[in-house]
Amino acid sequence: MNDCDVAIVGGGMVGMTLALMLARHTNLRIVVLESVAPGSVEQGFQPSFDGRSTALSRTTARAFEDLLLWPQIAAYSAPIRHILVSERGRLGRFRLHAEEEGVEAFGFVMENSGLGHVLHKVVAATPSITLKAPVTVTHTQTVATRTDLFLSDGKQLRTRLLVAADGAESRLREAMLIGTDRYDYGQTALVCNVQVSQPQHDTAWERFAGEEILAMLPRVDGSKALIWTAKHDRAKALLRMHESIFLKQLTELMGPAQGRFLSRTLPAAYPLQRIMAQHQVLPGRVILGNAAHFLHPVAGQGFNLCVRDAQVLTDVLAPHVQAGGDPGEFSVLRDYEQRRRRDQAIITGFSEGLVRFFGWEGRGLSHIRAMGLMLADLMPGSKTLLARLTMGAV
Repeated sequence: MNDCDVAIVGGGMVGMTLALMLARHTNLRIVVLESVAPGSVEQGFQPSFDGRSTALSRTTARAFEDLLLWPQIAAYSAPIRHILVSERGRLGRFRLHAEEEGVEAFGFVMENSGLGHVLHKVVAATPSITLKAPVTVTHTQTVATRTDLFLSDGKQLRTRLLVAADGAESRLREAMLIGTDRYDYGQTALVCNVQVSQPQHDTAWERFAGEEILAMLPRVDGSKALIWTAKHDRAKALLRMHESIFLKQLTELMGPAQGRFLSRTLPAAYPLQRIMAQHQVLPGRVILGNAAHFLHPVAGQGFNLCVRDAQVLTDVLAPHVQAGGDPGEFSVLRDYEQRRRRDQAIITGFSEGLVRFFGWEGRGLSHIRAMGLMLADLMPGSKTLLARLTMGAV
């Protein structure tokens, strides 16, 4: 049986980022267990490193700077200097401009496949991290203050701290008997990349159109990352549409500000739920990433929240283990969970507030929303607050 200090189950964006944070700030021996075999950049590695894009806050960019990774990741990232929020058919709109808030950019839009390339390359060159893939955890067993992991390749691994970062439908979380609070939005998010005739390289758009929400984020190559959220039946219809009809309907909802939509990649569909783990720590165990909290994408803050979780977990563990402590000590893990409650509650509430505010139906409510957008656009205080949330300064 092999031993390690930290076993991270899930080699996606959050699991690999945590591994590198721990390697940089501690001398812990880390093993990352991933169910998907590493592939080429074109194959996208693990599923989270596919053709999608992810919005990075300034705080997340600084976290990658601390890991000395930002120059490589920046090559796959487009800056967001302007944010425009509007509702179809209404005059009210809300605009944020980085220059007015005294920053170069609110954040960046990163290609997930590019992040996968960078993380895999650096992990492979980090002596204290071992990546095992493809392999799954069949079951676990607690032995005193350690956890034994029984793997699908017939091997066993004993660890002092087990981190479950295996996604929203985490099998490890279920095996730990940690319950979840769930809410089904009755919506599906369609994700694809769109070519436009008038690309605005540093502008992110969010458009509310009745029961549908559309976000368009700038990409390095000048295309836009489209996230189109709709009811399940409508999303199924959009998936079946011919490309020309899809782009025509996109134009009708988004308006002419970005010119013509020229082409799109094949959309992928993701049913939307809010999934919150009822507990995030147990003795010797931590729930992280989407396994801890899976949010609606409307605010684009899910990954940023997860990175801040990983940062605080590292900050809590580093001095403790440097003093000879056990990384799985429950009091230390409870301290981590307590420190993260406020930030997680704010971002969850912010995301839910946007969904509910723009989801209200009724004759007078759309007028109220339009007025609210116009008032917010005229109030510097509201802009600063929203800018801070966007940048991850909670």
